[in-house]
Order: sequence, then C-alpha cells, then structure tokens
Amino acid sequence: MFNWILILLFAAPFTGGLLAIQSGYKNENILKVFLAFAGGYIFAITILHLLPEVFAEGNSNPSIIVLAGFFFQVFISRFSDGAEHGHMHVHKHNHNMALPLGLFLSMCLHSFTEGLPLGLIHNNSMAIGIAMHELPAAFALMSILGSEHIKKTTVWILLIAYTIMAPSGMLISSSLSSILPDYIFTRVLAFVAGIFLYISTTILFENSENHHFSGRKLFAIMGGVGMALIISYLVK
Repeated sequence: MFNWILILLFAAPFTGGLLAIQSGYKNENILKVFLAFAGGYIFAITILHLLPEVFAEGNSNPSIIVLAGFFFQVFISRFSDGAEHGHMHVHKHNHNMALPLGLFLSMCLHSFTEGLPLGLIHNNSMAIGIAMHELPAAFALMSILGSEHIKKTTVWILLIAYTIMAPSGMLISSSLSSILPDYIFTRVLAFVAGIFLYISTTILFENSENHHFSGRKLFAIMGGVGMALIISYLVK
C-alpha cells in the first residue's frame, strides 16, 4: 500500500501539470466541477477522519495546532495567489520576473506539508483526498508558470520538482516515525487538518456563484462527500 500511495501522490500532480501544458495554459474552466467534487471530499474526510483522529488523544488539546495549520495556509495563500486550490490568477504576476519564485516555493512547501501525515499513518482515504487536491493545484501552478513566458524545458523541470514534494514529505516523515514521539504524530495530523479545513472551505465557497451552487456543482460536492463516506467506512 505504501508504494501505491507514493505512485498516486506523484501521478496526480504530474497529470494536472501535464493537462495544463497540453491545453496551452488557457482553459481554467475544465476543472471547475472536479474542484467542487474534491472540495466536498476533502472537507468530508477532514470531519470524518482527521479531526476524530486528532482529538482522540485525551492528554492534549490540539485545537491550537488546527488553528495554526489553518492560518499557515492563509499565509501561504498570500504568495500562491490561490493556486493551491486550483485558481489561476495569471494577470497579477510580475512579468519582469523570469520565475514567480514566491509562488513556486509556497506551493512546494504546501505540497510537502500535505505529504507529511501519510508517512505516519497509511490511510487510503487521506491519500486519495490529497491526490485529488494536488491535481488541480498542479494544473493551476503550471498554467501560471506557463503564462510567465518561461522556457518549456524549465516548466517541465519545475513540474517534476513540484510532483516530488508530497511523496518526499511522506518518505521523510515515514523515516522519522520510529524515532518521533506519539505527540508529534498527533500534532502533524492536527496541523494538516487545519490546512484541509482552509483548502476545502475555500474551494466550496469560491465555487459558488452569487452565494448559490449550480445543480451540477452541488451534485459534484455531494458526490465527493459520498465518496469520502464510502472510502472511510469500507476501505481500510
């Protein structure tokens, strides 16, 4: 299962980046429904799995760590311009820069952090949720980088660098798991739960139009929640 999760964590962002490169960085709308589905799924696994796991430890109160993860992602979004939840605001970047370094580094840090808990707890539902989130995030990142007139070879190198971030986080935390105390494990999960709460709620609210969900997006959101329920209770 460990190898399967590593492949999934690499394949999902690579697929998203590949779609962006092949589509010429122009079609932001092709992932709208998928984003709604992923937002519903990530929100559901956070409520159904991550938070119960975090608060099961009765000797500490991880609420502060959950808040820290939430506001860490708020801070990251200042540099990523929303790319981590699939938005492509290409017009805001400085075209005099050869590479929007803050965007790329913040996205890599975000992806690396998401991979950390998977090295501590090998969980299918969490891995699928991260993968579903990484696909549109990579699509948005490569779309923005492609719009900055960066050489195509460089874009491919950056895509590979980004795709190894989540697997690297998983491998590093797994290698340290035998020497880390249990409370570190709980706090990492709490931190990522805060990140997931920000990502999922932002996806859901930014996907609404005039504070209403279209029938198609509502169906996609409920489909994501339903899939999370099935995987959480039927797939161990």
